[in-house]
Amino acid sequence: MKKQLANLGCLLLGIVLGVGGCLLVSFLSGGSLSLSRRSAPEPVSVVSTDVKHEELAKLSIAIAERIAAGDYESLSSYVHPVYGLVFVPYSTVNLGSNQCFTPQRVAITGKDNSLYVWGVKYGSDEPIQLTAAAYFSEYVYDRDYAHAPVMGFNTVLRSGNALENVAAAFPDGQFVDLYFPSTSAEANDWRILRMVFEDCEGEMKLSALIHGEYTD
Repeated sequence: MKKQLANLGCLLLGIVLGVGGCLLVSFLSGGSLSLSRRSAPEPVSVVSTDVKHEELAKLSIAIAERIAAGDYESLSSYVHPVYGLVFVPYSTVNLGSNQCFTPQRVAITGKDNSLYVWGVKYGSDEPIQLTAAAYFSEYVYDRDYAHAPVMGFNTVLRSGNALENVAAAFPDGQFVDLYFPSTSAEANDWRILRMVFEDCEGEMKLSALIHGEYTD
């Protein structure tokens, strides 16, 4: 009798685990990107239910990895060949004053010792005068965005008081937010790397890199 009860208990446990496993697989496949489809670690949370965003997710991670490695020559191959790459230090896009690099100029970032004015610093209004490589370090890849814990699509995940006008500035584009939330409820140390993509002969190309952080 005890043996029969033990066998029955094992059978019930197997059924529960099996059903739970199926539900878990179903949840993962329906609500986020497949873990097996990307070489980079998957963000903890993907703010999208559209499977079409998988391509943009892969593209964004590939670009972040190139930036992290300082491989600007490879990065240049992702840049829009007609519109170039716009650099925005604080959320608000101003196509009249933001720096815009051609793919060729992006490719030589690591060798370019020229100083550029990228905008003004938040809080002091002093010019942001940096080489391209220094700008990438301070206003593009200031977090490990290739492993960002949250990824959003065509959704501004967090903002301060700066005008969020990415959709108006790039009406035909799509954007991806690679987002690091604040480290605590009291802190405002969140960061976003926003990548804007526009179509070029059927291929999505990088048109802007927008840095987001808290501003009041």
